[in-house]
Amino acid sequence: MISRTRSWFLALLLIAAGALAASPAPAPAAAPAAAKKVVAPSCAPLPDAGQSGAAAGGGKTATTAKGRTAKSDDDDDDFDDDKDFPPLKPGESYHLIGFTIGGSKHIDEDALIAMLPEHVGDPITDAQVKADTDKIKKALTKLHVHYAEVTTGLVQRQGPDHCVWVVWDIQHIDAFSRLPYQGFWKFAGQTFSGNKALTDKQLEDAIDLKPGERVREGAISDAITGMQQAYDKVFPGKTVKITGKLKLTLKPVRLANFEWDIAEPAAK
Repeated sequence: MISRTRSWFLALLLIAAGALAASPAPAPAAAPAAAKKVVAPSCAPLPDAGQSGAAAGGGKTATTAKGRTAKSDDDDDDFDDDKDFPPLKPGESYHLIGFTIGGSKHIDEDALIAMLPEHVGDPITDAQVKADTDKIKKALTKLHVHYAEVTTGLVQRQGPDHCVWVVWDIQHIDAFSRLPYQGFWKFAGQTFSGNKALTDKQLEDAIDLKPGERVREGAISDAITGMQQAYDKVFPGKTVKITGKLKLTLKPVRLANFEWDIAEPAAK
């Protein structure tokens, strides 16, 4: 009797062991979900990198279908209704495509932009743009850029990501800014007086104007910038005073001649 009971007991143990072996292993506990990473929208310039400035990033003026000025004093209510350029919602900001600086041929645009803290895709606020503008103005002053104002604009690219170019334009005031002389003229030539440390050829190279090249507002101011930058290498820490006289010929074509009077520091 005892032997039969033991046999039944052993059989039950074997059945139980087989059932345990056939049952699947319990699934491991699921790992906690990782926190969702906030990714900045892609505001990289568009592939047409052969162009410079705002055009390289796809930004256009308000008259085209690809982009528009993000802010303007004469914006109307239609701007907010434009589905291609949705307005900012609370908590949103513009994101940077890039910077561009125009208005002078005597600046290193890449070097000026490199000193700014923002990069492609970064959010950018009005306060940041203002701080960047102040840095650009100070740098331009050190480079002898004689501006009346540096205007700032945002050019927004089409799409929901609020991608913008920050565009600075150097505004000059010189004889070409006066109403009778506005428009394009052809550069005819120039003369120099008072220069001893630099030759006429060195000053011409610094100005970088070629006969027949079109000149307009800012040409005189920017030419002075080029010459003063050249003099920085000869008289470091000193600003050479340069004045210019404009001679214009109306017929047969509009020609501009420059006369430069240079006051170099006294030689040591």
